[in-house]
Amino acid sequence: MNRWQTWLIAGLSSSLLACGAGNIGGEVDPEKGPVIPGGSCEQAQVGAPVLRRLTALELENSLRDIFPELGAAAWSGVRLGTDPTSELGFTNDAEALQVGAQTAKELLSTAEEVADVVTAEAALAASLPCAAAQPGPECAAEFVARHGLRLFRRPVSEEEKGELLALHTSVSGKSDFRVGLKWTLVSMIQSPHAFYRSEIGAPSDGRYALSQHEIATALAYNTTGTTPTPELLDKAARGELGSPEALVEEARALLGTPRGHEALSRFLQQWLSYGKVNGIAKEKLPDFSTVGALMQEETRLFLEEVIYTRGAGVTELLTAPYTFLDAQLSTFYGYGNVTGQGFQRVERPADRGIGLLAQGSILAGNSRMDGSSPTHRGLLVFERLLCGYIPPPPENIPAITKPDPGKTTTRARYEQIHISADGCNVCHAKFDPTGFALEHFDETGRYRADEGGLAIDDSGYIAVAGEERPVVGARGLAETLAATPEVTECVSKLGSTYTYGGALGAECAIGEVQQGLMSGEIGLLEFFARLAGTEHMRARVRRE
Repeated sequence: MNRWQTWLIAGLSSSLLACGAGNIGGEVDPEKGPVIPGGSCEQAQVGAPVLRRLTALELENSLRDIFPELGAAAWSGVRLGTDPTSELGFTNDAEALQVGAQTAKELLSTAEEVADVVTAEAALAASLPCAAAQPGPECAAEFVARHGLRLFRRPVSEEEKGELLALHTSVSGKSDFRVGLKWTLVSMIQSPHAFYRSEIGAPSDGRYALSQHEIATALAYNTTGTTPTPELLDKAARGELGSPEALVEEARALLGTPRGHEALSRFLQQWLSYGKVNGIAKEKLPDFSTVGALMQEETRLFLEEVIYTRGAGVTELLTAPYTFLDAQLSTFYGYGNVTGQGFQRVERPADRGIGLLAQGSILAGNSRMDGSSPTHRGLLVFERLLCGYIPPPPENIPAITKPDPGKTTTRARYEQIHISADGCNVCHAKFDPTGFALEHFDETGRYRADEGGLAIDDSGYIAVAGEERPVVGARGLAETLAATPEVTECVSKLGSTYTYGGALGAECAIGEVQQGLMSGEIGLLEFFARLAGTEHMRARVRRE
């Protein structure tokens, strides 16, 4: 095992302790649940110094952007296993992304594959002409400086350059110049300076001021999920990333790029889990997998319209009277009269709900195979829109009985098993009644006027701030949630937690930006852009 692998295995846990990291998003209070930023604070706070390991996707995006040769070689991608998911459902949590022996081996394998492609004779001649014309120490130094800047996201220090060139000399002396470059690049890719994002800074006025290159790195990964562009690194080198205004301007531009769209889409997917509808089965509809894939695309287009096209906030997200359907989904839902190819924006009929919670992906994805599920639908609202926390269920909980069409409704079964039963009602009373408001939609996400001939009672409530606020039906639920400040507060907390890779001790860093979203002054896209202007993006404090 080489020294980089040893450092990688031990590095993250020790670095978090050495930097005095405070509460991280992966931590879970047994009573209150995972730590997330936000709350009532007298003044802005910043998080602790931290080293953040790249996710598998961040590493792959970075390598593909740094080395375009990988696309031409049909590279299959990084060898890293699936990233762990935090208690909040996010795969970029700083505490969870640790490195063990297996990850170090996978990184080495990835590095070798990439280096093989980059230093192949034809590829190297095109990207580094001196390798063919006049290979020597100066050419190796050019290779190290160029790729080191992109991989380390800062200029390579003289000490690092000396070590890497010494490695090249040692290997090439036993083989040849090109093989020496290969193993030099392997060392650089698996270096902790490449695999970890440094957000440590240097002492300054009682805090740790992040360097310009650390800020550029955080800005790039937070908004695009990949390494900084050469242009952004140039701005860091010129010291142009020091003011909140400059950072917000850069974030707006980055969020508008294809990589920015992808990064924000990943948050939306992990926040709402709407992609799980793609591939699930329904007893009454054997070919539902085809419909599920279309529902996922419907929701993606809906979110794109609300967030990017309209620049809207949480209110429109919850109450928009439109969706996007193609001909097949239009026929499936029974409205819209869409014909031809592709998806079109369609206004919803009055009885088909509004906004996010009327999306087929949300309704079908949070249902059972054989029937709707007030529990799963209510939990989505309680956990993902109200930031409520439910501890793991106890053992030996009673199972929900099978549907009995024409004899009993889903609501009656759930009330009997969950709401009336001692030991279950303590938790289920917080979210099942919210799910009852969506009972006019079956397990496939389609509207139903009744349930097997039985009348549907779609009255319920949302549990928030220690009270039960009544709602009736899907529209009533959406409008009540949109008028509930705690919903926008929750969305902003989860959005900043994802952006910052866990709370990182920055519980109060987002106050001003959060208020802008809650007041309706800014929309969701601008909210994510303005997260780049918080003090947390420029400084850190030690936690004792």
